[in-house]
Amino acid sequence: MNAAIDLAAAREAAARHLDVSGYPGEAALVRAGKGDDFAEVRIALSLLTILSEGRGTTEPVGPPVRRDRNGHRVGGEEC
Repeated sequence: MNAAIDLAAAREAAARHLDVSGYPGEAALVRAGKGDDFAEVRIALSLLTILSEGRGTTEPVGPPVRRDRNGHRVGGEEC
């Protein structure tokens, strides 16, 4: 991902967290781009970076899908 897109996403995530936590003034500062030094923004940016490192792989994240001998999914997924 692009660094500017990551920062915008981190700002929005941090602003939502601050809104829910009862800090609407701080959320407005973060949305305006004046709160990039807030811990919430730094944490959100770090999490986005960590999560984006796993992208680009062909296998989905999570437990492997069980398949039978013919390559069909097994384990409760019925079509």
